[in-house]
Amino acid sequence: MTEADICREFVTPKLVEAGWGAVESVIGEQHSFTNSRIMVAGGKVRRGKQRRADYLLYFRRDLLLAVVEAKEVGLSAETGVQQARECAEMLGLKFAYATFFGTTTHGASHGQ
Repeated sequence: MTEADICREFVTPKLVEAGWGAVESVIGEQHSFTNSRIMVAGGKVRRGKQRRADYLLYFRRDLLLAVVEAKEVGLSAETGVQQARECAEMLGLKFAYATFFGTTTHGASHGQ
């Protein structure tokens, strides 16, 4: 499963089930939160990649609380946690979450 599949089939429904996206709270999906870096090399100018979070959770439209990163099956949990922590630090947030959909030693899929 791709990261987009994980988000669509597992993460978004769980966030909605937990009450996010209802009333005043907002879920920002695939949200860019930095401008891309401008790089000049050999007289050529190009833009780097923008920083993007899989989910930004807002208490209200103007009060950002947390970042959530989802990773595709096969990537380590540490990958998602590290990316979530970096995003949270850049945004000045105290809460960073990551999803992990891996395989146990018995071969059964699970999510955390």
